[in-house]
Amino acid sequence: MSSLTESHLLCVYGFDEKNIFIGGAEGTVLRFDGDQWTKMETGGRWTIKQMWGTGPDNLYAVCTDGKILHFDGAEWKPEDTENFPPMSGIFGFSENEIYVGCRIGKIARYDGDSWKYMKVHSEVDVARLWGCKEGDLYAVGIDGLVLKLEGEDWNRLTFNSNAELYSIYGFGPDEMFIAGSDGAMYRFNGVEFTEMPTRTGNFILDVWGPSRDMVFAVGDEGMILFLDGDQWTPIESNTEEFLAAIWGPSDDNIYAVGDNGIIMHWDGEDWKEV
Repeated sequence: MSSLTESHLLCVYGFDEKNIFIGGAEGTVLRFDGDQWTKMETGGRWTIKQMWGTGPDNLYAVCTDGKILHFDGAEWKPEDTENFPPMSGIFGFSENEIYVGCRIGKIARYDGDSWKYMKVHSEVDVARLWGCKEGDLYAVGIDGLVLKLEGEDWNRLTFNSNAELYSIYGFGPDEMFIAGSDGAMYRFNGVEFTEMPTRTGNFILDVWGPSRDMVFAVGDEGMILFLDGDQWTPIESNTEEFLAAIWGPSDDNIYAVGDNGIIMHWDGEDWKEV
């Protein structure tokens, strides 16, 4: 476990090698400045599930407590909103276009002034959102949920899966990866879903990569998978702690975080505990 915290770490997000943030249970936020990690004060015992922002002075975090936190470069403060249902996903295109996903099918959008609910044709829990400017915006969740934003409405796509979907990440409108329970992994080209074998029954909690040529997935029992061509291959993680999230500023500088304060670092050759 980390010397900074014993709390479960649930997300990692950054902007470069000197501005990396990790969020987790009990209001935990850790920040790396390129030299050392420090623990930040967040003003509450929030359970922080994911972060997104435009810079280290404009960072948002969503919580299962129904609050959205904002960091302005100096301090963390809750947004002036009503209590949302528990949230676990956030994604944006700019400081004036940010989306959060909640339980019971709720999705809200920030337009630069306020957060407002959108029309969602589903009541299924939303876990994660991802999109790109040249393509579309998607959300995934439990019960094989895949939503696509069409105009002002979120519509459910036809997708034959009962998996709980926890993560979506991509490199363009024609290459996305969706991961979830029982080793579920799908490649999505914007039209068709292709199931990818992972040879594991473990839950895959996050999928991410710095480029199309280097994609990782993390999950239960210290599992780390690497995409080698069209094959997902397990690689040694040097931990048995559950890993919840992964992110990094370059292909030889990547962090994976998880239970009991674990922070793992990839240096281009091996995963080692920080």
